[in-house]
Amino acid sequence: MSTALVITFVLGLAIFGTPLWLLTPREQRSRVLVCLVLILPMSWLMFHMVRLPADKWLIKTLGEGELLTWIRTAYAPLTEEPAKLWPLLLPWVRKAITRENVACFALALGLGFALGEMVTIADLVTVRQPKIAALPWYELGGFIQERLMTCGIHAGMTAVALVIWRFHSRFALGLLLAMIAHYLANFPISMKNWGWLGGNANVSMAIVSIWVVLCFLAAIAALVLLRFGRSSLSTRLYGRALCPGCGTIYDRSMWAMNLGLSLRYERCPHCRKWHTTTALKE
Repeated sequence: MSTALVITFVLGLAIFGTPLWLLTPREQRSRVLVCLVLILPMSWLMFHMVRLPADKWLIKTLGEGELLTWIRTAYAPLTEEPAKLWPLLLPWVRKAITRENVACFALALGLGFALGEMVTIADLVTVRQPKIAALPWYELGGFIQERLMTCGIHAGMTAVALVIWRFHSRFALGLLLAMIAHYLANFPISMKNWGWLGGNANVSMAIVSIWVVLCFLAAIAALVLLRFGRSSLSTRLYGRALCPGCGTIYDRSMWAMNLGLSLRYERCPHCRKWHTTTALKE
C-alpha cells in the first residue's frame, strides 16, 4: 500500500500539478502553491477530528439504524467542502481569486485535498483491511485509478463554490451547491452498498465506475471551460473561418459538423447561414 500511495501521489502531482503550474500566471503561482499546501492535511483532520467524533455522538444519541445510515451519506459533503474553502478566511487569498484565475485556485484547493485524502484512505485501508494493504502495488490499480480521478472531481466541486461566490457574490449558495454535487457524486456508492443496483456485484461495480468516470470528465470539462472560456477554447481547437456568404471572419464554434481536419459545415454567427468552411491560416 505504501508503494501504491507514493506512486499515486507522484502521478497526481504530475498529471494535475503540471497544468496547474503552467496555466497559473507567474505572479500568482506562489499563492496558488500555498493554498495547495494549506489544504493537504484537511482530509485527515476532518475525518479524525470531526467525522469520527460526530459519528460516535450520533451512535449514542440515535443508535444504529436507518436514520443514522442516511445521515452518514452526508458526512463527506458536509465536512469536506467547507474544509477545502477554509483558505478564503485569509484576506490575501480572497483578494487573489478573480474571475480569470478562479479555475486555477479551484484546481489547487481540490488537488491539495485529494492528495491529502490519498494518505488518509491508505492509512484506513492499512488499519481496517490489512490483507488488501499487503497486496503488491500493481494489484492496487483500483485504488490508484480512483484516487487520481478524485483530484479532478474535488477540483470541480470546489469550482462550483468559487464560481458562485466570485461571479454572483453568494458564498453560502455556492457552498450548498458544491455539497449537493458532492452528495450526488457519492450516492451511487451507497446505492451499491445497499443493494439498490442489483445483486450482481460486477454489474453494480461497473455502474458505480461509469458514474465516477462521468463525474471526473464533467469536472475536467468544467475546469477547462472556466479557465479558457467556451469561445477561446473553441478558437484554440478549431481556429477562425471566413464566411463565404457575408465575408465576415469569425471564431469557429464547437457546434458544427466536422468533415475533415479543418473542413466543417457550420453556421456563421453573423449572417446565420450554414456554409462549408476551412480554417484560416494565421
